Amino acid sequence: MPNIALLISESDCMQDGNYLRLGNELQSRGLRVSYCFCDSLALVSSQIVVSGFTPDRPIISGEVIPALQSYGVQDFSHLWLFSLGYRSSFLDKMQLLYAAGTSIQMINSLDAVMHLKSKYFLSSQPELFRYPETHASTNAAELHAIVNTGGTWIAKPPAGSLGRDVFILKPGDQNNGAILEMLCGHANDRYTLLQSYVEEIASGEKRVLFAGGKIVGQYHRMATRDHRTNLMQGGRPTPCELGDDERNYCQRLGEFLKDYGVGFAGLDLAYPWIIEFNVINPGGLITINELTGEDLAPVIVDALGF
Repeated sequence: MPNIALLISESDCMQDGNYLRLGNELQSRGLRVSYCFCDSLALVSSQIVVSGFTPDRPIISGEVIPALQSYGVQDFSHLWLFSLGYRSSFLDKMQLLYAAGTSIQMINSLDAVMHLKSKYFLSSQPELFRYPETHASTNAAELHAIVNTGGTWIAKPPAGSLGRDVFILKPGDQNNGAILEMLCGHANDRYTLLQSYVEEIASGEKRVLFAGGKIVGQYHRMATRDHRTNLMQGGRPTPCELGDDERNYCQRLGEFLKDYGVGFAGLDLAYPWIIEFNVINPGGLITINELTGEDLAPVIVDALGF
């Protein structure tokens, strides 16, 4: 019987969201599910360990997390990352998970976690991904010079989330230099991404969810208070369907994701442009449930073969 560890952010109580809904669905099918804090990963006497708990019943949102116990990571058959935890220790955690060996099946492969969340990989695969013109540097002056060549640009961290620190830059704006210096850091030690603004984004994005290489759901997000469509930044979600061209393209992307070891992921699409993939904890289950009444948890677990 599969023995699955869901790696989540440290918290005092369980929160409604992907890990809770999918964990309860897995448990309802008789699978052993453990909730573990990703930032507790450690090496003890040459064994990779993690702290968490294994409930014997479905978990309710808001429930206080019980006393934790230590598990050997290699005792699990599957690991499912729902959080990267503290950014400062990201590489350590990835290396610990790599060291755990190949006997554990990752719902999303570590290669996918390392690279698909980043924008660099997407821009390097033009034969597969339609991606805006992209630059990345730690040098704010170099990026400023690119902005001054003309056009509208988006500046943001390469691996940001929730629409934080995303800015529109146009030539001649006196704030451009200050924004880029802030993003790159006073010591020019942080990479900043500069992307050509695509006009299609003015009509919003579609968040498309994939599981097991299949399209399992989608909804539309429209910006309401600025240029950002993220729900955490005021984006308005509405139900939607995929057009024929969008669906055909997403089906090809689904095949790629499956081959790349991605079990569950989200795509932000302003067709024909890919904005980004989310292979950690893509929003959508709660939103689609609220918009349509559909519970995607059983659909996702089915697509993953459990």
